[in-house]
Amino acid sequence: MADISRESSTMLRLSTKTPYPHPHPDLHSHISPNRSDSSQPLGQLTLIQLQLISRHGARYPTLSGMPSINRTHEKLRPYIPQAWIKPELADEALDGILSANGEIEVRKIALRMMQKYNVFLDKHMHRKGAVRFVSSEWQRSRESANTFRRAMDLNNTTGPVVVVPAAEDTTLAMRFTCPLWGRSKKSNARSVARETAVFDDIHGDELQKRISQKLAKLARRPVVPLTMSEIKTIYSLCGYDQSLYSESTHWCSLFDTRATELLELCSDIRYSRVYGPYGPPINKRIACSLLTQITKDIDQALLDPLAATSTFRFAHAETIMFISTILELESVLGVGSVPIVGNMTEGDARRRGFRTTNLVPFSSNIMLELYKDQSSQPFFRLLLNERAVNFPACSADALCPLSVLRSMLAGNIGCDYTQMCTVDDKYDDDEDNDDANSIRTSLGQY
Repeated sequence: MADISRESSTMLRLSTKTPYPHPHPDLHSHISPNRSDSSQPLGQLTLIQLQLISRHGARYPTLSGMPSINRTHEKLRPYIPQAWIKPELADEALDGILSANGEIEVRKIALRMMQKYNVFLDKHMHRKGAVRFVSSEWQRSRESANTFRRAMDLNNTTGPVVVVPAAEDTTLAMRFTCPLWGRSKKSNARSVARETAVFDDIHGDELQKRISQKLAKLARRPVVPLTMSEIKTIYSLCGYDQSLYSESTHWCSLFDTRATELLELCSDIRYSRVYGPYGPPINKRIACSLLTQITKDIDQALLDPLAATSTFRFAHAETIMFISTILELESVLGVGSVPIVGNMTEGDARRRGFRTTNLVPFSSNIMLELYKDQSSQPFFRLLLNERAVNFPACSADALCPLSVLRSMLAGNIGCDYTQMCTVDDKYDDDEDNDDANSIRTSLGQY
C-alpha cells in the first residue's frame, strides 16, 4: 500500500474541500535533487522527463453551491457567532475563482518541486520547448498554472501557459466534451441517490445528534433540527474554512473525526460512481486521450532525451479521479474490490482505497518521473500528492519498469475519443443538448 497518509488521529476528513496536505518542513530535508523520497537512492538512474497533472488550488464556492450556503447561513444565524458567516462564500462575483490561500499552496508545491528537481530543471528550463505549462480553461486552473510557473521559472525562460479551450478539451476537463459520459452520469443518478439514501437512513440520526449537540452547546439553547442536506453544507463550510482561511475553530468545531469520516464516506459514494471505479465503464476510459499524450511524450523522450518535453498540467478534481480509475489506484492505495455503498461496514470503509480526502484535496497532483538506467532501460515512478505509489509489480522504492505502465494502460492508448464518447443514436438531440448544458453549468464542484 502506498505511504501517502499524513493524517493524525484528530484530522478532519473533508473530502474534495480538504486543504492540501503539505509535508512537514523537515520531511524532505534529507532528499537530494533527483533522488527518491524513499530510503533507497536513485543515483544510478538519469531523470529524463517529468509529467505533472494537478488539480487547481483552493477556490471559492461556485454558483451551484451558493443557494445551500445562503439557506444554511440564514437558518443558523441566530445560533452561531457572526464571524462564522462569510458573505464572500455566496458572492456570485467570486464564482469558483482561485483564493489567496489557493495561490499560496500552489506556490509551495512549485518551490518544493523546484528544490527537488533543481538539477534537472536547471538543465532543461532554458531549452525552448523543454518545459511547458498547460491549463484547463477555467480561471482557477489558469491562475494555478501561472502561479506554479512563476514560482518555478524565476527567469521567465519558458513559454506562457497554454490554455485548452473548453469546447476542444479532451484531456483536462474531458467530461465536457464526452456526450457518453454525460448520458452515463444521468443514467447513474438513480444508483447514487439510492446508495446515498441508504447512508442517510443508517447514519443520519447519529450525525444529526452529534452536530446538533455541539451547536446547542455553542448557542446555550436548543436549536432547530438539522436536515442531512444542511449537515452536508456545514461540512463543506468547514472545508472552506480550513482551505480558504486556515480556520479550524468555526464551522469545523461542530465536527469530530467520526463525523467527518462518515461524511467523507457519503461523499465517496457519489464521487466513486460519478467519476470513479464504481461508475459506468466510460469512467475507466475517459482519460485515454490525456494518457495517450503522455505516453507519446515518453516515447519521444526515450528516443532523444535531449529533446524531451516535460509538461505540467493544471485541471480539476475529476481529472485526477479519472486517471486514478484507469490506473486502478483504489486497489493500490487500499481495498478496491468492495464497492462503496450506503451500508458499507466500518471495516470495509476504513480499508477502501478510494478516499477523496487522500486522493483529491485542493492542489492534489500526480507526478510521473521517467528515468533511464546505465543500460538505457526505462523506468518510471508515480507520485500521488508528492508521495510515491508502490505498485505490486515494482520494487520496494516504488521504481517500476516502464513496461508495467504500458501494461496498466493497455487498451487505453491511441483511443478514438470522438467515437468512444458518441451517444447511441436512439437518444434524441434535444436531450443530449440539455445534458451538455446542465453538465457545463455544474462545473460546480471543481
